[in-house]
Amino acid sequence: METIYTNNVSVGTFVPTKRLIKREKKEKMNHDNETKQRILSKTEEMFYRYGYSKITMEEIAAELGISKKTLYKHFSNKEHLIKELIISIKCEVDAFIEPLISDKKMEFIEKLKRFMNFIAKTGSKLEGPMVRDMMKNHPEFWRDIQEFRKKKAHSNLSRLIEQGIKSGIFRKDVHKEVIVLAYVGAIHSLINPEVLSQLPISADQVFKEVIKILFEGIFTTEGRKKYRTKILIKENYGETII
Repeated sequence: METIYTNNVSVGTFVPTKRLIKREKKEKMNHDNETKQRILSKTEEMFYRYGYSKITMEEIAAELGISKKTLYKHFSNKEHLIKELIISIKCEVDAFIEPLISDKKMEFIEKLKRFMNFIAKTGSKLEGPMVRDMMKNHPEFWRDIQEFRKKKAHSNLSRLIEQGIKSGIFRKDVHKEVIVLAYVGAIHSLINPEVLSQLPISADQVFKEVIKILFEGIFTTEGRKKYRTKILIKENYGETII
């Protein structure tokens, strides 16, 4: 590391400049952020695999190869961790969807493809031990996720439908609020562990089917033609025509 000293000191005395102090603080902050992200990433993996209740703070620290002291420095308990994970999921949604829908240069069919792919990918996270655990033992966390999904569906899907109408892909005679409410109602009813356990398909496939059914009903003739020839849904980073 470069050493920077002030000149305005007595001989033999070295005092770091403000620039050096600022750099050291920045490096420490970056290191702390990296450690925090490592913890969140590993915790997310463990929660999705085993559930929230079955994992202890000690097990998380052991998996990461860090001390419990380091873990508790960043997160006071498991509740703190799950709250941060939920915030992270929300931020991921906003960071992807907002720029996508606001993009005025992208062809609408391409925008629709990316939107559907992202929604399906996000939907795959809403199944498994962690979600069942939250619904049973921490319903307040699940309600928070549901409210967020409902709010974002109303704002984002409404804007997407408006753009589809203006571009001639969706019919002008559709009532966007009805479509949005149908989507929210379908997802709310289908994306829960009890229902998914009775279906022969995964959560991300359920999302794809719901969106496909809704959009198929509001395409114009030209829109349906473009959809059937161009729309691709990426599944596990491969390409699958739906």
